[in-house]
Amino acid sequence: MTWNDKFSADASSIDASEIRELLKILSDPEILSFAGGIPDPALFPMDQVRAFRERMVDQPAQDRQLMQYSQTEGYDPLRSWVANTNSSEYTTVLKENVLITNGAQQSLTLLASALIDAGTPIAVANPTYLGALQVFGCRRPKYITIETDLNGLKVDAVEAAFKQGVKFLYTVPDFQNPGGMTIPLERREKIIALAHEYDVIIIEDTAYRALYYDTAPPPSLLEVEGEFLGQNKWNDKGLVVQLGTSSKTLMPALRVGWTIAPTGVLDKLILLKQANDLHTSTVNQTLTYELANEIIEPHLEELRTVYGERCKAMIDALRQYMPNSVTFTPVTGGMFVWLNLPEGMNARKLLEKSLAEEKIAFVPGAAFHANGGGENTLRLSFSTCSPDVIYDGMKRLADLIRREI
Repeated sequence: MTWNDKFSADASSIDASEIRELLKILSDPEILSFAGGIPDPALFPMDQVRAFRERMVDQPAQDRQLMQYSQTEGYDPLRSWVANTNSSEYTTVLKENVLITNGAQQSLTLLASALIDAGTPIAVANPTYLGALQVFGCRRPKYITIETDLNGLKVDAVEAAFKQGVKFLYTVPDFQNPGGMTIPLERREKIIALAHEYDVIIIEDTAYRALYYDTAPPPSLLEVEGEFLGQNKWNDKGLVVQLGTSSKTLMPALRVGWTIAPTGVLDKLILLKQANDLHTSTVNQTLTYELANEIIEPHLEELRTVYGERCKAMIDALRQYMPNSVTFTPVTGGMFVWLNLPEGMNARKLLEKSLAEEKIAFVPGAAFHANGGGENTLRLSFSTCSPDVIYDGMKRLADLIRREI
């Protein structure tokens, strides 16, 4: 008997994450990693976490209640905070439009279950977030990829995909993972107009939206759609479903994310989550709410300062050291810089030499391409390295690339 004969078609379709597999080899302290897009643990608000724990010890009845089963929709004060934070002049988000999930990754999983059958055409950027491809891939869709440039999704390519009857477009409009691009306002407006012309759902992933190091990004697609539809018509006529997470701004271990959607969509997602895990940890939801209320703005300012210095260091180092045949995205937010190597150079093979000769890790870019390609691309993350380490690493990586050329 072989287990491979027992798996469902959905389970058989999933492959191991290239990033997760790569992270397994990074336990070697000699390896300098620009691979994982993870927050710096030195910036976690641990003092406030300890204070929360101490308050719970002093309130045993409330402490016990936090260990109890809770409602699937999530902790009401946190839902209201998410709703208020994401409401705009034209769109009033209510707590009834918010579902708390185990990270934004679960939001993607629930939406995939709700929207994708085998062969369903869906649109994703080229390149796009690998975690989304893993989730969607389990449902065996037909990918329609949309080409990008330094300003993100190309509008003509979006319309071409919509004309092919895609059910939804998944996009990370702000400081995209992995490409680092941010879609300008004019393109956002055109994408929303096209979505309503062709009746296409937009799944907007805002994981990096708060991590800007120059000017704030343009209004979200949720905000743009609100203005497009008119005052408070989103809940009835909206096509944008927005995903958020506390992982990049507070702590990943909280596993607290959320989905903002018209109630017609959210009601189905609630049922799917109820069948999946009943509810997200009440303790973690409460802690997230307390942190969001107490420290989120000064904490974000600290993240923007520290990550902004690291982002600038990486861009400066790439400009200083990389050969002219290597191009990259001049990002001003998020955690990633995307590199295009000379045609014919294979990033996967380059990684093997980089680990062996320079002890430097990055993520080859092919894994971010839903329909193949991207062999000469790679993703770098600057979030966990100090500026001096970044300069040293980029110089060594550039020297290796020159040797390969």
